[in-house]
Amino acid sequence: MDLTSLFARELIGLDMGVSGIKVVEIKTGKIPRFVAYNRIPLPWGAISSDGEILNREKVVAALKKLFKPGHFSTKSVAVAAFGNSIIVKKITVPRMSREELQHQLFWEAEQYIPFDINDVNLDFAILGPSTGAQGKPQMEILLVAAKKQYIRDLSSVVEEAGLKPVLIDSQAFALGNAFVFSYGEKLNEGDPSHVIIDFGAGTTKVSVLEGSKTVFCRELRQAGITCTEFLSERLQISFLEAEMQKLTQPNSAQVKPILQEYAHLLVDEIAKTIDYYLGQVRDRSIQKIYICGGGSFLLGLEAELADKMPSPIERFDCTRHLAGTGEKMNKKMLEEMNLLGAVSIGLAIRKQGDTL
Repeated sequence: MDLTSLFARELIGLDMGVSGIKVVEIKTGKIPRFVAYNRIPLPWGAISSDGEILNREKVVAALKKLFKPGHFSTKSVAVAAFGNSIIVKKITVPRMSREELQHQLFWEAEQYIPFDINDVNLDFAILGPSTGAQGKPQMEILLVAAKKQYIRDLSSVVEEAGLKPVLIDSQAFALGNAFVFSYGEKLNEGDPSHVIIDFGAGTTKVSVLEGSKTVFCRELRQAGITCTEFLSERLQISFLEAEMQKLTQPNSAQVKPILQEYAHLLVDEIAKTIDYYLGQVRDRSIQKIYICGGGSFLLGLEAELADKMPSPIERFDCTRHLAGTGEKMNKKMLEEMNLLGAVSIGLAIRKQGDTL
């Protein structure tokens, strides 16, 4: 959701997730460069898997620590939004100009949004023309609705930390933006689709691109936290003990079969999601599936993906067109960003005044 109409300036990408906060600054130009990167963990429960900020004090303190003077060149940020307060839906409407759609969007959207239409902010991306019954000219759009209260709450936390939330984007669109930035030279309209899967702590994000356009996205609740809960219940140990065993003893006789079982269940949900997308489109196939996120190293996950996915699996190299900049960005930071930073990179390359 675009919050201002100021002329284009570079922004800091701010991705606040369940397990921590990631911040990226990129200098765009002929050779895009990382300027700065920082990450700080959050205590479990500070932000829920639904995107709700439950411990405002901890989140604000973490943001202030990340943005200490000298760390970043601006306090203008593009912020990631996720959870049940965000609805993304592909719909078909009569063919019209962008300006006409902006005026009619409220009426077109009302039948598709499960919230009171007066309580949401609306945005859209035009995907392309289509033909309806009896040859009527139509077009497909990706409709985005975000609860106003959620946007206000998110913005106020960012502002309390002394930052300026210029633009709020969904994690799914940021993920697609990062993919186009990284692989744009390989994307052509009419080619098979690409799928990007970000295995996070709170959600597993699935985004599908046709050419350079994000056309479908879904957040799955099966993710890092639910995996730890699954392990905790099976072993009858605390959540923190289960998290430690997941990270440090994944191959132990007790832990390994449980993690493999969870990987099986997670990939089943991903397969259903991709099957649903393919069922909604005609003459479409998946060219390749790209994976990223800390949860992508879950024991047994890659083997399950290779067995059940309809296309080859590859790790998403979201830093392939980015260079480091001296002492602030070393090789280790670039490797960490390549694993964890796809959303924050997708945010950092947005500009003030951008639309979907």
